[in-house]
Amino acid sequence: MGDDVAMPAFQALIRTRGLARASLLLVATLAIAQAGARGKDHPPPEDPLAKEPASPITDHFAFRVDYFHGSATTTGHVDDPNAATAGTPFSAENDLGLSPRDHEFRSELFFRLRSRSRLRVDLWELNREAIASPSFPIVYGGNTFQVTDKVRTRLDWRQVDLTYSYALLRASRYELAAGLGIHLLQTDAEARVPERQIHEEFSGSGPFPTADLEGTVRLWQRWSFEARAQYLSLTVSSVKGSLADYSGNLQYRLAPNFALGLGYRSQQMKIQVSNNNPNGLLELKVNGPSLFLRASF
Repeated sequence: MGDDVAMPAFQALIRTRGLARASLLLVATLAIAQAGARGKDHPPPEDPLAKEPASPITDHFAFRVDYFHGSATTTGHVDDPNAATAGTPFSAENDLGLSPRDHEFRSELFFRLRSRSRLRVDLWELNREAIASPSFPIVYGGNTFQVTDKVRTRLDWRQVDLTYSYALLRASRYELAAGLGIHLLQTDAEARVPERQIHEEFSGSGPFPTADLEGTVRLWQRWSFEARAQYLSLTVSSVKGSLADYSGNLQYRLAPNFALGLGYRSQQMKIQVSNNNPNGLLELKVNGPSLFLRASF
């Protein structure tokens, strides 16, 4: 399917179903297909590590909930292709009053499809609103926000990450996997000055792949350490995006099916839209620690 068909189809799915619902529908379809492929007459082979102590290396399914306590930095510009003046680069936190704090709950699903094949699904979003006066005139699309304006700004960022990886190395105490991630990004930015009837919107969405590398080490009977790295930059139709995601966590197995952990994550996402009105660029950097609970079997 070409970019001219794939991109509108994805955007239509987002509009009708929503990003999270569309992604969960995809995950459910994959799970059903996997179950159907096995069938009653073809049960999955026994995991050679089934008798090892419970750890992320032996888990076949896991559900994780994180409380993320980090910070966010958002920069960008919004251009009107019909205007003589390009959009002014701005910081959404410093110039438009958005909160630099990113305190949210995130969720993750993990499936081990075979002893070495894995699928991970991460869902998160960051929605912020503010009312502030810029410290200097900002050209935003076809309008200019003056220092005397009370600008109402809204910025929503939603992301669903689906990552397939294959364990190149797997033993009782370590696992090293490489694979491919597909990240469904959707961003919506809105700025308005009701007193002057000024309203500007900017939005972009698209699926972007990344190369994935992740490793796990069981340090002791109940302690494990995980690290992940994903990155790629790609242009799909009129949307250019890049994503870098680095994380690590230390977890303690409270019981065979439950673990408590502490992690740190650094993410940088960028969406640039061209051949549209308005055009523009939004770049979001998020980093900070998290506390999580993980249920598995």
